[in-house]
Amino acid sequence: MTIVTQTWRRGTSITSGWDFTVKHRAVAMVYTYLAFGSDYRRWYADLAAVRNQIQGAAVLDVPCGGGAVFGHLSGTAPRRYIGADVSPAMLALAGKAAEKASIQNLELVECDVVTMPYDAEFDLCLSYMGLHCMPDPAGAIAAMARAVRPGGVVRGSTVIIGAGWRSDRFVSLWQRRGIFADVYSKNDLRQWLVTAGLNAITIECSGAIAYFSATKPARG
Repeated sequence: MTIVTQTWRRGTSITSGWDFTVKHRAVAMVYTYLAFGSDYRRWYADLAAVRNQIQGAAVLDVPCGGGAVFGHLSGTAPRRYIGADVSPAMLALAGKAAEKASIQNLELVECDVVTMPYDAEFDLCLSYMGLHCMPDPAGAIAAMARAVRPGGVVRGSTVIIGAGWRSDRFVSLWQRRGIFADVYSKNDLRQWLVTAGLNAITIECSGAIAYFSATKPARG
């Protein structure tokens, strides 16, 4: 187990601080602009689009973290919603967030993304702001692709390098603090999606945060 995984599993003031930040819009907007040159309204727009997609769908949210997505999807009725994370500390926070949300058929699961036991079970896989904390992001994307059905979508966001000196310095800072693992480029992200057998790939960057969407080909 890597140092980064250990940090997230046990939870620290920094990880709980991230959970607070992402759940409070004004704080998130300021932080992501200062650290990553990103306009976090892009994330809220993404969640608005997702809200229209999950009604009656089977959804996998990995890593779900402290449940930051839940509040934005409150009142929706997916057929199944799995919030998965390797961190018991984050899942404890997610449980509290789930109590406040009214998403139907929501279940929290502790598991490692690369070894998830899911195979062609979901219509939509969400993965927001997690890949840069994982020791094997390419393997994680492959596992997400495996988890969705043919025609299913893998959608999310991640921090990338190469968007500017300021964001790259923040990446280095969080790596030294044991919060970020190795962080890769937009081109690397695209290659992971291609290698996982996904198509209809889109990647849009807001500063050093890349938003991606890709589809698992339907069976011919």
